[in-house]
Amino acid sequence: METKEKILHHACRKFLSIGIRNVTMDTLASELGISKRTIYELFGDKDSLVIESIRQMIIENNNELLSIIENTENVVEAIFLITNRQKQMRREFPTVFTEDIKKYFPLVHASFYSSKSDLKQFSVSYTLLEKGMKEGIFSKELKTELVDNFLQEIISLVHTSDRIRSLNPTDMEMINNIFLPYLRGICTPKGLKLMDKYFEENNGNN
Repeated sequence: METKEKILHHACRKFLSIGIRNVTMDTLASELGISKRTIYELFGDKDSLVIESIRQMIIENNNELLSIIENTENVVEAIFLITNRQKQMRREFPTVFTEDIKKYFPLVHASFYSSKSDLKQFSVSYTLLEKGMKEGIFSKELKTELVDNFLQEIISLVHTSDRIRSLNPTDMEMINNIFLPYLRGICTPKGLKLMDKYFEENNGNN
């Protein structure tokens, strides 16, 4: 494992365990047995290290979610499996990390979606939209890039809006009141049937 990769891997683990603000460059250097100067030479400053670490976490998470999409029977099944996986992940994150990430999320999020090729590579929702349109579950008239950018804005808002956070919504409230109504709106009749079927089955388990 190269030095930069080693630092990223260790930093990710530390940020997730004790939060971003509680991790110092001195701590990382000491625990990795390298000089602080090496970290600064590779990343510039702590903010750059944090942003790159979060990007790495997102890439790993997205790869897992893209694998779910590839191995499911249809896009609706994929949506519900992904929703359950994301809920599980959020429960595993310590509160301090969730709070700290607010500062960095908009920058990291924007960095993934600066071009059409980035959308296809990094956007799980873009892949879901394409799959759903091919399967006849989402309307074939959709402008995929436009819809995906809208969804990315909603996701960013959910993570950063103090007004939404002040309402303290649960995961299921966010899904039932924001995401599922929108997805139902872009479904074909076939898609609506599947959505209702999976929602009924999954809602009973939450």
